[in-house]
Amino acid sequence: MKVASVSVVICTYNRARLLREALRALFSMNAVPGVEVEVIVVDNNSTDNTPLVIAEAARLAPVRVIGLHEVNQGKSFALNRGLAAASGDIIALTDDDVWPDPDWLPRIVQAFRTHDITFVFGKVLPRWGTLPPPELLTQQAQDIWGPLAIVDYGDEAVDYVASSTGQRLPIGANLALSRQALIAVGGWRTDLGKVNNTLISGEDHEIFMRLRRHNLYVGRYEPDISVQHFVPVSRLTRDYFRRWFFWHGKTQALMIEALYPDLDLRRVPRILGVPRFLYRQSAEQLWSWLRVLGRGDALTVLIEELRALQHAGMLLECWKHRRAGRLSTANESC
Repeated sequence: MKVASVSVVICTYNRARLLREALRALFSMNAVPGVEVEVIVVDNNSTDNTPLVIAEAARLAPVRVIGLHEVNQGKSFALNRGLAAASGDIIALTDDDVWPDPDWLPRIVQAFRTHDITFVFGKVLPRWGTLPPPELLTQQAQDIWGPLAIVDYGDEAVDYVASSTGQRLPIGANLALSRQALIAVGGWRTDLGKVNNTLISGEDHEIFMRLRRHNLYVGRYEPDISVQHFVPVSRLTRDYFRRWFFWHGKTQALMIEALYPDLDLRRVPRILGVPRFLYRQSAEQLWSWLRVLGRGDALTVLIEELRALQHAGMLLECWKHRRAGRLSTANESC
């Protein structure tokens, strides 16, 4: 792919201090010869001094900085606002609490220039607000790293092709996509992505499902494309993990057709509006939790509990939309 320009998009909400640090790291990166870079910062209704931080960056940055305001609350609204304003061949996404590696952009550009891809991503390594419990850093604990927004899929590059299912997907803290591919799939779904300050997420995952449907799913994991993500103390509590997995289950209900692309869910038997097979899966997970409760090690018990909470959130969201009389479509929930 010929790359002449890159648009870096950062969505932010009430984290002015972290945003200033993230922009400082971004502007300290190594230059990409022959590539025009713009940084788009989308303020999603912040009430702190975020506008001042963006204005300061626009005055002092070595590249063009565009500050935007998105009135609809939710990350997908902000992402779509940034996409609409972007002019780059590549949309490089990161977050307001992330420090990119000095070679982050050069390596992104190199990946697109040397491979026929629509997306590339790499590691998201933690900057701990406090040291986590040692068991959280084990191989087994990677199953519950979702609340921490950490990505480390090893030190070898990996191709992502449509025929390879089951691969762990990127997250928006360190992800670059072809702008044309994003436009072709219609941008991000606005019922996902921390809508109205909830923990509803899934916007990163769902857009890859649409890339598949549009035959645009061709990417790479490049471990050298690396960023550091701040993990605050508040995310290292059992309470936060429990809330995150419960809301992740609600997110999965909202994108159930994307999760089961080989099923025609309109023909699947339902009970109280919920696909019948979800009851079976939820019962099996509840039994898995009860079986280790009081007998397994603490990490195993927590993992099974969190999976059970995820199923509970999924069932609850399906019931909720059943009561509201909503029907399942390719872009809706149960």
